[in-house]
Amino acid sequence: MRTYRILYFGTWGYGKAGLEALLGLPQADIVKVFSKWDPASASPYLNQVYQLAAGNGLPLENTERRRMPKEAFWKAILEAGEADFILSCCYDRFFPAHIRAFPGMGALNMHPSLLPAYRGIKPLENALANGETTIGVTLHELTRELDAGDIILQKSAAINQDHTFGQAYDRQCELIKSCLAEFFANPAMFLANKAPQDHSRRSEAPRLPFGINDQDTVQEIAQRMKAYTTAAKPKNLPGRLDGPQHQKTGH
Repeated sequence: MRTYRILYFGTWGYGKAGLEALLGLPQADIVKVFSKWDPASASPYLNQVYQLAAGNGLPLENTERRRMPKEAFWKAILEAGEADFILSCCYDRFFPAHIRAFPGMGALNMHPSLLPAYRGIKPLENALANGETTIGVTLHELTRELDAGDIILQKSAAINQDHTFGQAYDRQCELIKSCLAEFFANPAMFLANKAPQDHSRRSEAPRLPFGINDQDTVQEIAQRMKAYTTAAKPKNLPGRLDGPQHQKTGH
């Protein structure tokens, strides 16, 4: 069985799920883990990738921006050793062209949506706010444009209005593990059959104007979004003739 040398980049729960998947694959040789962490942080989520990697004796690099500017970040990647893949999973730093070209087989990203839908930083939150009944993950090529690379593999799961945000998030983590296990069983085949995204169907996933807790249900999140968008719509006053102009001003 061939092994594949991987430079892994990840944070938070999605990043932990991706690293757990690789640790369970005999064909995955994790050369180094790049993450950000702060032992002094009170967050139960920030240090998850660091703790998992350290607990398994993996080489680690703290790439928090204030500690490591971009030139030092690029240098750390190029000096990590030969690699077949760069694999990013919930990682917030940009990979320029010379870094994407560094691994022998590809620079890939795991995104928690069914691309081209919900590109951006809050894909699951936006999907639930819009009342989606299917969620998923996409393994795709890293490109200059965020979340726009060719699709290599996707996994999806149905959800209903009673699922909580935490349950949907955990389901996506399981999809990440399944997706990576399937891909690394035959990477060359999946890479040969990659498909471009239909950019005309793209949608964005910005930060939402309200918070979401793990216990919030899909129904509650969608209702909150509907209430916000309804309240945010400009309303014409009776007898006014300047409705369109009023809407453009946003008052």
